[in-house]
Amino acid sequence: MVKDERVVAFIVARLSSSRLPNKHLKSIGDRRMIDWTIHFIKQVGYLDDIVIATVNEEDNKPLIDVAKEHGVKLFWYEGDVNDVVGRLTEAAIEFKADIPILVSGDCPLIWPDAVKKRIEMISEDKELDYVGFCKKNGRYPIHSSVGVYRRKCWELADRLSDKPNLREHHFPIAGLRSDLFKAGCIECEDIFYKVSHRISVDTIADLEFMNAIFYELESKGKVFNLRNVVELLIEKPELMNINSDVHQIRIDEVPKKALFLVENRENLEIFVHLAYELTKKGVGVRFFSRNLELLKTIERKGFGVLNDPNEYKHDFKITDT
Repeated sequence: MVKDERVVAFIVARLSSSRLPNKHLKSIGDRRMIDWTIHFIKQVGYLDDIVIATVNEEDNKPLIDVAKEHGVKLFWYEGDVNDVVGRLTEAAIEFKADIPILVSGDCPLIWPDAVKKRIEMISEDKELDYVGFCKKNGRYPIHSSVGVYRRKCWELADRLSDKPNLREHHFPIAGLRSDLFKAGCIECEDIFYKVSHRISVDTIADLEFMNAIFYELESKGKVFNLRNVVELLIEKPELMNINSDVHQIRIDEVPKKALFLVENRENLEIFVHLAYELTKKGVGVRFFSRNLELLKTIERKGFGVLNDPNEYKHDFKITDT
């Protein structure tokens, strides 16, 4: 049991993703991705609060209604939009979280039992800064990005993270400075070590993968959860081909951005396919066109569009004119 400590789950969400805009509101089967995230994290138990932790951008205003709909709290960070470490540390302080749980909003397949066991471990051992997963046979289990910490870990990480790449990710300094942070780990059930595959949603290909497994499970009369997903991937490993070539952006990597200027509908499918492939390689993409109907078509295909091309700082430009 967790006694005399506030356990608060913080769902990290931002709707201005460069590779998949509004990704938290995209549908996986019969509900939005953020609905799945909240659904699974509510099953953890021990939680005193659930908070959607977002940042002050116009794009994120729909999250206000999401929080109300699910009866959870919202933290609206006024600092640097890219400062994830600062956002979460400030949120943990505001909500008086002794044990803050970091929930990545783009990894909906949370296994509640694994989160619960890590909360129990960190509650029992007050010296631990965070609890992760143990390896088996040199492999980590397949799990969504959920971190279990003590607030003092976040506060120290906030003070030590002195470079942009250390602040834009989920407390990487804690792993890089093992001399300063004490970590624990739990072993998971054997089945979760049998498949190694990305289950985060950063691109259209990832979203296609999630929907493919949702509907495959539905056709078998099974619910969408991590155990059933792993069993399905063991049975049908070919499903992993859908997003097996999506690049996971590294902490030391500066993401690239591309601006597509499209005016000719005849070339649209070529450019959409190119944009689809670029996002898998880690490139953020936006489209601009003076043809408003063309922009609507592009937006329906899942890509971000611009009213003014000058508002997007891009590394290279692709045009059909």
